[in-house]
Amino acid sequence: MTIKSKAEAAGAGIKQRAARVGDYAGEKIRTGGEAARTAGRKAAEGVESFPVAALLGGLAVGAAIGTLLPRTRQEEELLGSIGGAINDRAKEAVSAARDAGQAKLDELGISTDAAGKQVGKLIDSLAKVAESAGNAAVDAVRS
Repeated sequence: MTIKSKAEAAGAGIKQRAARVGDYAGEKIRTGGEAARTAGRKAAEGVESFPVAALLGGLAVGAAIGTLLPRTRQEEELLGSIGGAINDRAKEAVSAARDAGQAKLDELGISTDAAGKQVGKLIDSLAKVAESAGNAAVDAVRS
């Protein structure tokens, strides 16, 4: 094999890997966008009916999205800026859910302390659920 043919073969291999990485990134962006839209729709419906659940749901969604952000160096290089944008949007969503939940609690005359006591156990359960879901999502993304 000549140097030229070796270089051509190496170039073809790099092109194939780059195409696979592009496909992988595109798929993760699409599925992440779909998940975010679905979560947003459900959150909007739930805020009106269950403000405390919306508050907790916003925290869980933020935690789940946080677990999906790039972890490995390769993922950081490929998706770093996208991860930052997703992180910013997740923070905005959590903040909006928190504000809406607090406004509804105020409207209903429920103090934050009373609501916090009522949902203390629920928060622990949701944290476990979010951790489990996040771990499953990370495993799915990395496999």
